[in-house]
Amino acid sequence: MAWAERLDSGRYRGVYRDGHGRRRSLDQTYTHKARAERAAGAAEEKARRSMAADPDAGRRPWGEWCDEWWPTRGVEDSTRRTDAGRRANHLDPRWAKIPIGSIRRHDVKEWAAALAKSGTGPGTVQHCVRLLSVSLAAAVDAEIITVNPASGIKLPPGAQEVERFLTREEYDAVVAQLPTTRDHLIVHTLAFTGMRWGEMAGWHRARFVPERGVARVVETFEEKSGLVKAYPKGRRVRDVPVPAWLVNMLGEALEDDPGSCGLEHRVGVCRSGLVLTTGSGTVLRDSNWSGRVWRPAVERAGIGHCRPHDLRHTYASWLLQDGVPLARVGKLLGHVSPMTTQKYAHLQPGDDESVLAALGAPGLPQVRGRVG
Repeated sequence: MAWAERLDSGRYRGVYRDGHGRRRSLDQTYTHKARAERAAGAAEEKARRSMAADPDAGRRPWGEWCDEWWPTRGVEDSTRRTDAGRRANHLDPRWAKIPIGSIRRHDVKEWAAALAKSGTGPGTVQHCVRLLSVSLAAAVDAEIITVNPASGIKLPPGAQEVERFLTREEYDAVVAQLPTTRDHLIVHTLAFTGMRWGEMAGWHRARFVPERGVARVVETFEEKSGLVKAYPKGRRVRDVPVPAWLVNMLGEALEDDPGSCGLEHRVGVCRSGLVLTTGSGTVLRDSNWSGRVWRPAVERAGIGHCRPHDLRHTYASWLLQDGVPLARVGKLLGHVSPMTTQKYAHLQPGDDESVLAALGAPGLPQVRGRVG
């Protein structure tokens, strides 16, 4: 968007933003504001056209380029499905027919602001802008445009989610409401290993070493596809210690090994059954078990809203409150980035006693007059 600014001399200078979003001004000045605005608009249009490495390629609609680029992305199927929804709902309506070489930084900012104003959540807005930016970065790499107008755009941070974790009393109250020993095992495994649901559902007997008390987190069950993936989230295979009492409980349930989980593996051949299954021996599905077992138990326990995934947060909170270092907790949870584990940092024992001791020291000035 070009404009004109009035100088002390009374003349006008045209101002615009280039393809990188940087402010630029014309050297020539004008006696009339309208002439300065027209000149700035022409300069801005020229800068926008120069963003295309190949002018003909830059005239391609973004949607056409996205169709070509989409299959080349090296992302998980679950990410591809989620991004497809974001593209259909938020990106295509705005950008599908827009020539890729004419997308400006200001346009992207206005679009992001409009998404937020429409009620789209901050996290979704950030994901949508990131998806657009990645597609434009690929266009730069393909020499269709020379710069990525969506790169580095700063957006307001979303509201930080407050993690839900159970106290020991709340946990015991829920467990007391579970209908079967099998359900007890499912909940104990989630709460005392910190596994994600898909990791627990895809936990194979060959990955359980009872003599060492170790669960090796490798395969993951993908509920939407019904397939077994060869690695957990973040591709971080990890060993998690299992308490002796839970090892004993699990051992009693693993007397007969069917030799295979009965599920299709994306990679390799299955060589053992699953550690935890339904009563009929099929894979556990969160969408089924939560509604049938978990939510009724939580409601009867009267502890408020709580998801099975919150047992993972509970695991982290119990470890930290008992003095396990934050870095170690991050490794047990399989976090790729240490920053992910920082959301639990407030649960670590602090130095409150020394702070309170300092505040309660003698010699504080006497307060005079009324307070309030």
